[in-house]
Amino acid sequence: MTERRAPLLSLRAGAGDVGCAASIPEPLCVGPPGRQFLFGGIALAAAIEALERRTGLPAIFASLQFLAQARPGNRLRFDTELAADGRSTRQCRVTGWRGETMFVQGHGACGRRDDPALHQGAPMPVVPAPEQCPERSVARLLSSNLNALLEFRLAAGAFPDRADWTGQGGVDLLCWVRARDGAPLDRRRLAVIGDCAALALAGALGRPASGSSLDNMIRFTAEPKGKWTLAQMRVEGVGAGIAHVATRLFSEEGTLLALAGQSMLLRNGGTG
Repeated sequence: MTERRAPLLSLRAGAGDVGCAASIPEPLCVGPPGRQFLFGGIALAAAIEALERRTGLPAIFASLQFLAQARPGNRLRFDTELAADGRSTRQCRVTGWRGETMFVQGHGACGRRDDPALHQGAPMPVVPAPEQCPERSVARLLSSNLNALLEFRLAAGAFPDRADWTGQGGVDLLCWVRARDGAPLDRRRLAVIGDCAALALAGALGRPASGSSLDNMIRFTAEPKGKWTLAQMRVEGVGAGIAHVATRLFSEEGTLLALAGQSMLLRNGGTG
């Protein structure tokens, strides 16, 4: 069976010089049939592209708050407003609209500075190379559409394979991830991968679980390179029905590429 392949959300210039528009294709949505919605990481990737178009500079960080769902076929618009224009960085507000309804709002910064200082506080965990790790499907845990978009290889931790799965709990998830179409890593793809953090819930809790994102954030620490990234996902805390997950994204050579994080409403079981 041939895997479906879907590009990331393609933005086109909208009205004026601050808007970008797109229509949502079904392959970039998650959720059960009849109730599908745009995957949050795709929305963050689109916001990053809008910010970079507005500033003409690479993204440093971006953060979104999810206010409503956008569904297949909806027409979207991302507006950006320059909030601060510095000599080496530009900061912007970004809002995403589904028709007349605001569905995301956030902010970000873009820029660079010539400075030789380098430091990486977190070394990449020692794990087998991608080709030595077994491929795992995320169709039941996240979505068959995401499984068609990205390839996941389990390096450490747990992927539940049945509804009655149980584990010891307190376990981080480490998995290699790449685009199935062979595309190299870029900031947009790192944002999508960082939003797969709900995969870590089962290993942390010792039972199948899923989550609905309330927000999504990513900070870029190095220029993306290669095709594989090692995603180290850790559930930092769970309480009152809310889970907080942090993700580190490394290149194959061990460079820390990005730090991602989100809060989500905790749900029992997989997403179907």
